[in-house]
Amino acid sequence: MTPSQNDASLLTAACRHRQGPPSLAEFVSAAWLPHIRTRKASWKLDESIAKNHILPVFGHKSLDDILEADVQRWLTKLERQNCAPATRNRRFHVLKGIFDLAVERSLLTAAPTRQIRCARVAKTRWPSLDREHLAFLLDVLSRSGRREAKALALLLLTGARKSEILTARWENLFLEENLLLAPRTGAATWRRIWLSPEAVEIFRAIPRQEGSPWIFPGRDMAKPVSDIFLFWKELRAELGLEDLSIRDLRYVFADWQLRSGMSMPTLQRCMGIADARNLNPLLDVSGGSI
Repeated sequence: MTPSQNDASLLTAACRHRQGPPSLAEFVSAAWLPHIRTRKASWKLDESIAKNHILPVFGHKSLDDILEADVQRWLTKLERQNCAPATRNRRFHVLKGIFDLAVERSLLTAAPTRQIRCARVAKTRWPSLDREHLAFLLDVLSRSGRREAKALALLLLTGARKSEILTARWENLFLEENLLLAPRTGAATWRRIWLSPEAVEIFRAIPRQEGSPWIFPGRDMAKPVSDIFLFWKELRAELGLEDLSIRDLRYVFADWQLRSGMSMPTLQRCMGIADARNLNPLLDVSGGSI
């Protein structure tokens, strides 16, 4: 019996037992999870969202008992709990995917999510990731053997500029002091980049290429790697993060440091930013290099 046939038999049994469509929890377990595991690179993240945010609300209900009004009330409650629009949209898209599959499998004639529109997300210069997506992205990067993945993880964990990581030299790395020195542009001074224990472990895991001073050497060992965009472009497409640029990873770091209680002046020094207004998401400030 194939996995799809097995899923069908489980759902059929559930329907006979309930004399109707299965509960959302039964459908998720028997059909939706097996379906996305073979089709989405980010299925673990979708599974986490379903388990932590959807099943506690709708899991006990039969698929045909969940109405559009129920979904609208759920979204309104999330909004009142100050859940960010982007986070609400991600959770809604997972729920919508569950119902769309139920319609495809002829368990419903129409999805209660079909006429609901996503929340509008204001376009700001302050990109971020919620806790689930940040943890998932770091996990994917940590399991990759590519140097590009290690460089991206270091951007998330240090808040350094891309050039500061890609042109880092072994001679300027002091792991015992949790420190990386980066030359300041146009000045004969160094910027101190303090390393978290997680960042230190990443640096320790990078093999040193004999004859190259660069931590991330390019094809020509005498030069550092020129760019990591193509790797990031492919990865973010697989993870559904197409709107997140490499430069945005620096903002993600800043956002989570502020959420953790770091003061703005401390963050400003940590990231080597001359004008603190560049860290204020409420101001439309142009110029400056973050």
